[in-house]
Amino acid sequence: MLIQLKEDLYDHLVAYSRETFPEEACGVILGCPTEHEADVLYAATFFPLPNVAEQPTREFTIDPMDILPYLKPGPTPLIGLFHSHPSAPPIPSCQDLQTLWHTIPTHWILSLQHQTAPELQIYQIKKAASTEYRKLPFALGQ
Repeated sequence: MLIQLKEDLYDHLVAYSRETFPEEACGVILGCPTEHEADVLYAATFFPLPNVAEQPTREFTIDPMDILPYLKPGPTPLIGLFHSHPSAPPIPSCQDLQTLWHTIPTHWILSLQHQTAPELQIYQIKKAASTEYRKLPFALGQ
């Protein structure tokens, strides 16, 4: 999957993350599949949302009531969940990987670890609905 975004959207992510620094910024990305390529998503718009985490400098939490309006189907559906890492690289933390929002197609992390060179990474998080066990054969030594 390839994500297409315009520079002004990237600039908006950086500006909002710097504005909320040292707290983690968060929000949603709306977009759509491109007309000619099914495996390409076009990121159209960023909507900032409040970070309601108990420790907003170390984590982010979005109130489900704030995200609810963006879950409705439409011409530009929700394609991404965004947050910043004020002082860490743009790699999902253990807490990020435990998100309840894993069904959202993409997860965006902007690192401000190096203030003059913000770094954006986009991930896809897949969780299995259930754990499967498969019996394996074994042999005891003679």
